[in-house]
Amino acid sequence: MEILAPAGNYKSFIGAINAGCDAVYLGGSKYGARAYADNFTDEEIIKAIKIAHLYGRKVYLTVNTLIKEKEFNDVCEYIKPFYKAGLDACIVQDLGLISVFSKLFPDMECHVSTQALATGLESVREYKKFGASRVVLARELSLKEIRNIKENEDIEIETFIHGAMCYSYSGACLFSSCLGGRSGNRGRCAGPCRLPYKYVLPKGKFSNESYFLSMKDQCTIESIPDLVEAKIDSLKIEGRMKKPEYTAFVTAMYRKYIDRYLSDPKSFKVDKKDLDALKHIYLRSEIGTGYYYMQNGKEMICEKTPGYMGNDEKLMTQITKEYVDSLKKIKIDAFISVLMGQNISLTLTYGDISVTAMGDMPSEAITKSLSKEDISKQISKLGDTCFEINEIFCETDNESFVPVKALNELRRETVSLLEDEMLDNYIHTVLENRFKSSVTEIKKRKPVSFKKLPIIMAYTKGQIDVLNKRQEDFYLALEYENLKALKAPSKKVIMCLPFIARNKDRAYLKNVVSFAASNNVSGIMVQNFEEISAVEESDFKGFVIYGPGIYAFNKASKDLVLEKADSFIAPYELSRHEISDLDAKGEYVCVYGKLPLMQSANCVAKTNVGCLKDKGAEFSYIVDRTNAKFCVYRNCNLCYNTIFNSVPTCLINEKGIDNYKAFLSFVDENEKETENICDLLFKNTNDFPKEYTKAYWNRGVE
Repeated sequence: MEILAPAGNYKSFIGAINAGCDAVYLGGSKYGARAYADNFTDEEIIKAIKIAHLYGRKVYLTVNTLIKEKEFNDVCEYIKPFYKAGLDACIVQDLGLISVFSKLFPDMECHVSTQALATGLESVREYKKFGASRVVLARELSLKEIRNIKENEDIEIETFIHGAMCYSYSGACLFSSCLGGRSGNRGRCAGPCRLPYKYVLPKGKFSNESYFLSMKDQCTIESIPDLVEAKIDSLKIEGRMKKPEYTAFVTAMYRKYIDRYLSDPKSFKVDKKDLDALKHIYLRSEIGTGYYYMQNGKEMICEKTPGYMGNDEKLMTQITKEYVDSLKKIKIDAFISVLMGQNISLTLTYGDISVTAMGDMPSEAITKSLSKEDISKQISKLGDTCFEINEIFCETDNESFVPVKALNELRRETVSLLEDEMLDNYIHTVLENRFKSSVTEIKKRKPVSFKKLPIIMAYTKGQIDVLNKRQEDFYLALEYENLKALKAPSKKVIMCLPFIARNKDRAYLKNVVSFAASNNVSGIMVQNFEEISAVEESDFKGFVIYGPGIYAFNKASKDLVLEKADSFIAPYELSRHEISDLDAKGEYVCVYGKLPLMQSANCVAKTNVGCLKDKGAEFSYIVDRTNAKFCVYRNCNLCYNTIFNSVPTCLINEKGIDNYKAFLSFVDENEKETENICDLLFKNTNDFPKEYTKAYWNRGVE
């Protein structure tokens, strides 16, 4: 079982190695999901890879952001020098990069990031097909779900065990991006979930302002027995934005107690002083175990304040001295021979590895020969290397003389040989012709030809009634419950699968797809990878369209998507120029709708007023400090929330929009608003919404 430690900078890396991690994950100057961490220079990454391997540890590079088409070749070139240096794995979010990874970097592992929204067994299987050797699961999964994945699929699984928790499913959050232009999918999240909000109560009254979108920090050290028994391959500590002392101490504590449990499971117990110390190292005032034992709940939320407690400065000083100031040395043995008539030789030994270098022939001492003490002292001066002498054996005849310079040169040469021997198995060779390869070969779906009409999605009965009466030709996209309730649709219908699906929802998905197959539904909109197999394994004969949450962010990801689906809706965060870069004319773009800002396993209503399942309208509302009002949709069948933007995006009649097919998504609009937008689209009226945004169309995201 691997302990995976975060390193936001080189001192954190030193702390993690000293504290006993098995692997370190770090970010470089580009493409990591923590753009505001100190991060590593290219030279520091290569140095860290070398040092980690000398200590028998691994290094994983975070390349866990969505990659634009204009960046795609650059990101592949960016990884190459680290690959040559022996980088063990990249942590990747982007579908395009995942799909080409095994061909570009055949000797390096591809770990699929938690940003890729793997919420169950089926999504893990999909990523394995693309070439992933490990999947970092969504934080929202329970231990029961994790065990199910491990029992049914041969792939490495990584989960978070300590640190900050996002309110939204990772990779499914546009809150920071849409409101402030800082995208979590591009490593620049501004953390709007840590701000206070009010909940809109019945009759328009407001709750008191609180932090009900702010999760408690995670601390699972007392759950180590359950984590070990779940057979999780890698236990990940969150915190690349945090201090080196945090990385060192948290790693040391989990190392201590995992080893303690493995050596003596029956007597496992966490000392109170250690638990208290953990709470005072960069954790918020309230902590919990995350989602391992519960699906959601008010007790998981940090309502009063999301701020961090002060650190114990005495403890921090102690940690710095013990773990952070300098690397603990690797102990090696040395044998030095200085004999007349023979070249001097030095052998260095570490475990089963032994190397020998030869130096000059010694001369006869004129005044004073070199003593064993003199020779040993010079050979032991290993300076800023990773080594120190454990035992030294010196063979000399007390008649020989060798200049100090010659001993120094011999020492440096032998240390270099030892390093090379210790690192030999880690070095990768780049095969340049592989960089011309494209998407991983996957099972192609037999394409279904269909007429690409506008797609209009609706949530409420009022919207559906308006749309059902329209004379224009378009697809009406509905969730299962609304479609089932619609007795006689006058429109061609698309079944819209849920934004979020888990393994527990498998039977539900199969039932929904079966309903679509037997009720003349024209198409199915797939929203995440957990849903793909439910469609592929069914006898559904209609077309399949992938929603904007399956990110076709570049040509490689677009090609992969179109191997699996008949069409797709462009990701919301791409600008018109970036969508154009995909060569995706004729595919769908959202021309109207309140964009989904968050998908959450926790429930805003449940936190504020208790569970409202089967208790009236599925919409709730929250208000921020500027009085912007956000609609929250409760999917009580599958138990998740979607928080929508306070104002709609409207791109109808924008320059360049005619190159694409229109996708519209009504959320809580009334009948009149629904009618007006349809007239705007189909009748070219000028009745735009009073408030709207063009969102990403012109600016995209950094």
